[in-house]
Amino acid sequence: MDNTRERRTYIRVDLPVECTILFGDKKLPGECLNISATGMSIVVKSSVSLNIGDEVEIQLDDADDDLPPLDANAKVVRIIDKENRKYGIQFLSRKKTE
Repeated sequence: MDNTRERRTYIRVDLPVECTILFGDKKLPGECLNISATGMSIVVKSSVSLNIGDEVEIQLDDADDDLPPLDANAKVVRIIDKENRKYGIQFLSRKKTE
């Protein structure tokens, strides 16, 4: 069995843009590294660390006509680099934006 094969269903797109991460009562600056239909990789740009299972809200507004704003509830499913606060998150639900 070949375990090196890519098992992702959705393609990830590199999208290095700023985002806001709402975690409890904290509003954290962050950066989206890449995104897919089911989740994204982020960097938290503060001293706050997240843990697997933490639920956050992600707000992404690139002010780009080609990219609609994103406001989604998500859950941390992977710690990519704890020291540099890089995480993989899975979207739970997307909020309607107007």
